[in-house]
Amino acid sequence: MGTDAAATSKGRRVLRGLAALAVTAALTAAAGGDRARDYPQGDGIALPAQASFLVGYEHAQVGDEYWVGGPLPENGTDRPLTVLRMRMQRVPEGLEVVRYGTATLRQTGGYALGVIQDLAVGPARPFVVAPHGQAGAYVWTRVRVTGPVRGRLSGCRFWYRQGVVEFRQDVGCETVLRLGPSVR
Repeated sequence: MGTDAAATSKGRRVLRGLAALAVTAALTAAAGGDRARDYPQGDGIALPAQASFLVGYEHAQVGDEYWVGGPLPENGTDRPLTVLRMRMQRVPEGLEVVRYGTATLRQTGGYALGVIQDLAVGPARPFVVAPHGQAGAYVWTRVRVTGPVRGRLSGCRFWYRQGVVEFRQDVGCETVLRLGPSVR
């Protein structure tokens, strides 16, 4: 009889563990993990004219880290949208993404287009863009130079929410980092 009770107890623990795993998977999917579900293609994010500029920095040093400013999104719709995150689509050989962060226009003294080594960028967090308005914050990408950079850091993918629907939208953005003489 003791063996049956132990087996039943062990079976219950296994079932509880499986149930906890299922709940964790469901919560991860609901939280919007990048691969957890398909996002419909959106077109709510408009970009100002300066987004078409190619940004470059010719003084990168191997081992150093730099912040690369992303596009400043504008809302091209009649409803508010919440930018959930942005990720670079193409990271060239010689660079690795360390993390993403969000900075407000106030923190950066306006829209800082370019590559900056020392900047106080907070953790990545969502921000709201008013209808037909310009964002008051934008996403920065922290990159580390691991060797000669072969190609451009390019392609910005945004995930955003309007109402209860979450969208994905790809927009053009390009930054060139090259090894060169230090400016320090």
